[in-house]
Amino acid sequence: MADHHPGDWASAPLVRRESAAQVVYKLLREAVVNHDLAPSARLLEPELALHLSVSRTPVREALRALEADGFVKRLPNGGLVVAGVDARDVRELYAVRMALESLAAREAALRATMHNARELVSILDEADRLAADSSAVVRLGGKFHQRITEVADNRRAADLLEKLHDHIVRYRLATAVQSREHHDSARQEHRRIADAILEGKPVAAERAMRSHVQREGAFLLKALTDNAGTQLAGAPARVSPARLRPALGEL
Repeated sequence: MADHHPGDWASAPLVRRESAAQVVYKLLREAVVNHDLAPSARLLEPELALHLSVSRTPVREALRALEADGFVKRLPNGGLVVAGVDARDVRELYAVRMALESLAAREAALRATMHNARELVSILDEADRLAADSSAVVRLGGKFHQRITEVADNRRAADLLEKLHDHIVRYRLATAVQSREHHDSARQEHRRIADAILEGKPVAAERAMRSHVQREGAFLLKALTDNAGTQLAGAPARVSPARLRPALGEL
């Protein structure tokens, strides 16, 4: 038997291969979420491996993981494509999000401290100051929801919401709809949610969050329908080596 030295496990071929697969997974997931890889685009292992300057093995493993996460779909002939975007998926996604975030709001109302209160109000005040900047409003809205989940301190709910996050972002980018009226309504709804949490009213917080997420889902569904037949129709996979290769580093 060969001598074993401490630390040998870290340089084992399997570990190196899995590390490469993890990096490729993150890069491809980001490309799917940001629509660098368009909905319904074909995913060919040799092409992706060439663009990413890696062997086909980490690409294959990354694609399997993306398939398990719902970002990649397998065709009857065995080929792989980026998951499409459709109304049914939005309805299911937001139904789950509504249940989880309503629960988080309810539990946050039971646990919030004065420090938590100041944090939530500070986020909303900043969103009001930057109301003309739609990207800032969206970013701060996400921060507001995340903070509520953290205050709720429900690890299972937080884990499930994290898994939904990139799917939601992908749909938002797919529709690419910006509306000052919509952002203003969202900020008002956030205030109602925050007020209920800070007043220690779990039922009111749950209802306010449910109404807010339901309206967000309806807005996204309408945008998806309005955009049907344009950018959502699917396009050939276009992977930019200049955008993807740098993150691969020394693989």
